[in-house]
Amino acid sequence: MRNYVLRMGYIGRNFYGFQKQRDLPTIQGSIEEALTRILRVPTSVNGASRTDRGVNAFNQHVNFYFDGEIDLGKLKKKLNSLLAKRGILIKEAQEVDMKFHSRKSAEGKVYAYILSSCRERDFFLSPYVYFHHSELDKDLLALAMKGLKGEHDFSVFANIDKSIPHRNNVCNLFEVGFIEKNGALVFYFFGNRFLYHMVRRMVYYLIKAGEGAIKKDYLEAPFRVNGLPYTRQVLPPEPLFLVNVIYNSLTKF
Repeated sequence: MRNYVLRMGYIGRNFYGFQKQRDLPTIQGSIEEALTRILRVPTSVNGASRTDRGVNAFNQHVNFYFDGEIDLGKLKKKLNSLLAKRGILIKEAQEVDMKFHSRKSAEGKVYAYILSSCRERDFFLSPYVYFHHSELDKDLLALAMKGLKGEHDFSVFANIDKSIPHRNNVCNLFEVGFIEKNGALVFYFFGNRFLYHMVRRMVYYLIKAGEGAIKKDYLEAPFRVNGLPYTRQVLPPEPLFLVNVIYNSLTKF
């Protein structure tokens, strides 16, 4: 038995999320269908991140097991002939150690959310940018992002599920920042794990922070505030990108 990993990008709006669902097009389902067709045996994959419906990926990773040696160049070519037209592009295929698991071996993930204040200039980037028209104070943005960094209980940005009262909502955000490029504003988040809808809620919170709608002392220590404002709004998924998954020495990614 051998262990193989695929690195890929995809257009999220073409699918109903990453995780396989019955009778609906998904990333996982499409890849498993293509691998099964090419390898001629039922093949399942382990994904690094279960991205939501509409969320895109520059670099997503899946691993699968196969009892035999695979010509990886031919596999990549065949997969792209089946998947690229659907919106999935296989960027790299390689064999890895049997201990490697796309999700369990990941040490962190990087997400980015793209904003623009000019619909006329960036109209043809729709729907991959979120349009907002208010001026954002960069100093307030930086202060708010600094307040989010570190290991905290992110329940304030998590989904409320009364059926799971003791869910672990502790995450560690190693880096939170923004980049200005060609008039667009890119928020980025590097952490060990992310909760359902967490990034899209944090982006809205940061926008309101940049607008000056949140007290500075709240921004400095948001997790000490009872009733922190602007944490429940979930922004659209299309401007959100899984940029990369970080692994240790088991792989070269």
